[in-house]
Amino acid sequence: MEYTNRYGDVYIFTKQEDGNVLMEGKFEWMRAGGDFIDPSGGPFIKVGQMLSHIIYGDEMNVIVESFERVDTGYLIKCKEHEYDPNDMSHLRERTDD
Repeated sequence: MEYTNRYGDVYIFTKQEDGNVLMEGKFEWMRAGGDFIDPSGGPFIKVGQMLSHIIYGDEMNVIVESFERVDTGYLIKCKEHEYDPNDMSHLRERTDD
């Protein structure tokens, strides 16, 4: 899947067989820390985020766990987002007791 940042730079996100995601693109100007990567112009990605909330790809419903620099970009190590589609507990009426 392609993501175009605010400067027009294109990043390619490819889900790997093991569930991790390879991010390729222009990394000339960027910030990186133990729990985030932030290429100039975005996308800012941090540990704990659901990748689909950042790059808007339905097939990227994974939680970011860590980052590894590779020759072509970054390997975003992920875990599957586990949820119960029938769980509606967040909709129940609140009580003060």
